[in-house]
Amino acid sequence: MSTDIDPAARLIGRTVQAVAAGIALVAIAGGLLFTWLRISASLMFTVDLVPPSDRVPRIGGPVGLESFYRTVTLIDEDASWWVRTLAWLPNALFGLLIIGGCLFVITQTNRMLRGRTFGRATTAGLTALGIASIVIAVCAPMIDAQATLVALGDLGVNVLGIPGRYDPPEVAGTDFLAPDVIGTPGQILGDTHWIVVGIGGILLLLAVVARRGERLQRDTEGLV
Repeated sequence: MSTDIDPAARLIGRTVQAVAAGIALVAIAGGLLFTWLRISASLMFTVDLVPPSDRVPRIGGPVGLESFYRTVTLIDEDASWWVRTLAWLPNALFGLLIIGGCLFVITQTNRMLRGRTFGRATTAGLTALGIASIVIAVCAPMIDAQATLVALGDLGVNVLGIPGRYDPPEVAGTDFLAPDVIGTPGQILGDTHWIVVGIGGILLLLAVVARRGERLQRDTEGLV
């Protein structure tokens, strides 16, 4: 089916494609730089800190002001390749998601400029992006938490066991770290990128709409 496209609409479509291509190139360049840094630079891990119960920050303020230590940042200058891979993977997944979204925008805009807004590729692309967004939003923080656990094990620092996670250690003068417990409701609810999950849900709804539009488009073509 041949459809004449308004010149202004064609210009807008090409502009959208150019912007999407630019974003994809920036994501690729940023991914390469990030990969190089993960390979060569020191890694930093921020973990919850559980100090002894008799130790509080000395920050002044009124008498009775309650304060406590929350986190500590560790710098691992000699991280293993496995830790570096785990620390690299979450951001790499989000980068691939951005590139995939840009490619979808480019191909879908090209279809629209040819007068075919809906098609199987549209539904499949939206479905794949929606599912990938939800999976990455949930799993990426788990991978990052696993990188922290492996790094702490390699460094040999004091790690508080799960049963006493929020209880101050009884060993006087000794600090313990309390990393996220992977897969627990608290970790999932607290670390999941819920905005990305919402975007994935919207993409899945758009996939349903696109599927319906594809059927209507076929019916319309059959009447011509």
